[in-house]
Amino acid sequence: MKICLILGAYNPGQCGISDYVELLSEEFKKEGHAVKILSVDQKQKKYSFGRNLPSADLYSIQFAPYNFSEKGLLEKKLFNLACLLCSQKTHLNFHEIWIGAYPRAPFWERFTGWKQKRKIIQFVNHLKPDLITCSNSASLDRLILSGIKAHYLYLFGNITFAQNSKELNENFLKIALFGTPYKKFPYELLGQKLEEISEVTNSSIHIRILGRQRDDDGLNQLKHISQKYNFKLVEYGELSFESLSKELQKCNIGISTTPFDIIGKSGATTAMLEHGLPIITYDDADTPTEKLFIFKKFSDQVFLVDEEKLVERIISFCKKERKPFFHGVAYTAKEMLNLLNCEAC
Repeated sequence: MKICLILGAYNPGQCGISDYVELLSEEFKKEGHAVKILSVDQKQKKYSFGRNLPSADLYSIQFAPYNFSEKGLLEKKLFNLACLLCSQKTHLNFHEIWIGAYPRAPFWERFTGWKQKRKIIQFVNHLKPDLITCSNSASLDRLILSGIKAHYLYLFGNITFAQNSKELNENFLKIALFGTPYKKFPYELLGQKLEEISEVTNSSIHIRILGRQRDDDGLNQLKHISQKYNFKLVEYGELSFESLSKELQKCNIGISTTPFDIIGKSGATTAMLEHGLPIITYDDADTPTEKLFIFKKFSDQVFLVDEEKLVERIISFCKKERKPFFHGVAYTAKEMLNLLNCEAC
């Protein structure tokens, strides 16, 4: 099959969607498919789809509003693309939907999100995709409420497995926080729970902050609780994918400050889960409880920080043999094509 993967600006190593597309492309090629990547960069003012659109059996658009436009509003050339593809076999995968689609959102977010939502619905109506997917509870709920028929598609992590021979140190617990520590996370409650885990296991807590940081407020809160509870905290900064994989393998527990209802769109969280780590996260109550779900492979690895028996349950999980690495990109490549075949039936 000839597959064309379409995204906005293509910058592997600097953009999560670009890394996603690159890994997905490599996986499809391993399975014998011919793959082309088409970057719809709005900075390329003279771009002509009629001249550059490659021939393909399937066009898969990896969508996020701000990946296609600096202002997050779809422009004319993307609608032109939709018109060109409306008679082709197409897949629309939402990495992000419109902003402000949550309770208590500030007015400017809700207003901008309202404009984005109108444009997105128009784009979907122009494109008429054979399959629409997204990666998390919140997006699936909002899309369906807006009249867009969507399916869940697992978003794999961008950190491939690197062999690591070092064993875990049993004298202390290594806690990984990979990605940005967002300020709304309940850090004080996290500190209390980690302190309890430390006391029960008779192990000191070592927190390892991995990757680029974009929120000083959250990082400062994490530093504060580390000082308060006498946790050791080390910032590793940006690391190579190989180094990240090896560091994750050395850790016992992961922390995700991404809310539970959108945890599925966090490549950093998914990378920790794929490496076998149990994850502590939180529910911000933005999506109805009955609409929440987690990918079936990780249903026993995700723990809410305010769970009554969190300490008991996560210690019990850590005593088990570590799960082998889950090759998420291979799963997603197959599932994407399976969903397309099911929709065609």
